Amino acid sequence: MLTYELTAADLADIRFAISPAAETVLSLRALQDPGRFPLQLPWVRAVQPLLDQLDWSVLRWLVNETMGSPDFLTPRPTSPLTQLDDELEIVASVDRSTFERQLVAVNGQLPGELAGSDGVTKVVEALGAYWQTVIAPYWDRMRTILSADISYRGHVITRQGTAAMLNDLAPVISYQDGRLDIDQVSNPSRTERIDGRGLVLQPTLFGPHAVIPFDVGAEPLIGYPPRGQGHLWSVVEPPSRRDLAQLIGTPRAHILALLTHPRTTSDLAAELKVTPSAVSQHLQVLRRTGLVEPQRTGKLVLYRPTELADLLTGSRSPASSTITGS
Repeated sequence: MLTYELTAADLADIRFAISPAAETVLSLRALQDPGRFPLQLPWVRAVQPLLDQLDWSVLRWLVNETMGSPDFLTPRPTSPLTQLDDELEIVASVDRSTFERQLVAVNGQLPGELAGSDGVTKVVEALGAYWQTVIAPYWDRMRTILSADISYRGHVITRQGTAAMLNDLAPVISYQDGRLDIDQVSNPSRTERIDGRGLVLQPTLFGPHAVIPFDVGAEPLIGYPPRGQGHLWSVVEPPSRRDLAQLIGTPRAHILALLTHPRTTSDLAAELKVTPSAVSQHLQVLRRTGLVEPQRTGKLVLYRPTELADLLTGSRSPASSTITGS
């Protein structure tokens, strides 16, 4: 068990983030032991024919038999908008002593394939190729699930408070009186103080219970399983415009249909021949439900549809349309 001790200030500083690098590295777990990841079996089956073209002389050392990985591979993300290239730059900058120490800690030895001065480069190149081959084609769908979960957690905090949100993350995660316990993740058990370092909560599709840093004293991080994974790989037809109008209302469906490019409230109001305040009310509902997002350009605020809205309206096809479900 890992126990994080949090002060009131630590609770207020909890952040959510998404890490493409973590999903890339942790997905190696599902390939190594598919039986532990039943929800991801459709993905495992789909990528099996592609695995021979990857550099397993390197990749095989990045996850051990107990599902541990060197922490330098998964730098703590700071935002739900983190990009893989930015994370791989951080991985590439790891100092040699940390690189070797963490590989030895995870594998019990320094792999001969990574012992040379080009070891870090080999890891970055192998991960980049792995991402492009088996993760990138499905990333839009994966990220939609991860982003939707973060939105849900935010609503829980707003309605019930941070403690309720923490106790709802996973069965192995529990919070009470400043102590956040993560069970079944660390042997021997350990307790660590957050001490103002900030706790990052990271939804991950490849951690069936919870994921924590491998190193004792590493920057505080908890990976937890997001909601909605059961339907991740199912393929469904997008709703018709009539269906969408019944779901979110005709005015809001019409607004989404008009957002073929970023537009202002006034622009939409003029086209719809209604007041800007009426459009603003609809936009705020669409924003709170994760269907539109604002972007500021100078003094203008433009609204554009999110990936979730694109999927609902059929503007974006599911990236993994070749997967037919489990």
